[in-house]
Amino acid sequence: MWTVEFENSQTEKEIADLIKSKKLTADDQAIIHAWIQQISLHGPESIRGDFKWADHPLLGEWEGYRSSAFSNKGRIIYRILEKKVLIKIARITDSHNYKKGRKR
Repeated sequence: MWTVEFENSQTEKEIADLIKSKKLTADDQAIIHAWIQQISLHGPESIRGDFKWADHPLLGEWEGYRSSAFSNKGRIIYRILEKKVLIKIARITDSHNYKKGRKR
């Protein structure tokens, strides 16, 4: 079984802000929950090659991270820690903006 956590408290705050501003809909939240459940039960390999998640590695300032889609524009940016059975979610964004530190 895999563990899914937020990378830091800033990530949790960003997600809370997206929910409060209604940029993350109830449907988005349900899909993100389904992603977490799938990863928790079956590991990250279970979503690779699955068209619905459009999961892929990132480059540049996000090298070492991956991105999964939960909507046309929304992305879950995450990384897998090798020595632990743990996935850390770095960011959930309602846009296709991958810039670190930049507000959506």
